[in-house]
Amino acid sequence: MTLDEEAIAAIKEYIDSIAMNAVNMVYEASGRDTSFAEFMEAVTMKFNQFSAELVASEVLNVPPRTIESFNGGDGMTVEDVQDIIDNDGELELDDGDEDDLH
Repeated sequence: MTLDEEAIAAIKEYIDSIAMNAVNMVYEASGRDTSFAEFMEAVTMKFNQFSAELVASEVLNVPPRTIESFNGGDGMTVEDVQDIIDNDGELELDDGDEDDLH
């Protein structure tokens, strides 16, 4: 099974939990003035982040501290994880990426 296939299978296995956590987190942060469109955009962003971080942790074995430190402490994105997958599971940091980890 390729890393892409493993990543997709991991998301399929945990989709209910990922989706519920994303909805709950955004719902708790929503206010009276939050529009439906804003809510859904935020849910989509959280869903993608949680999915990426699950794959990073469970499939690619990226340490939690590294995941949390990515992007200036904002965590990993789908693009970050795809870069690792495309690099055969190896986490390579450019000079600019090292700044994101600190």
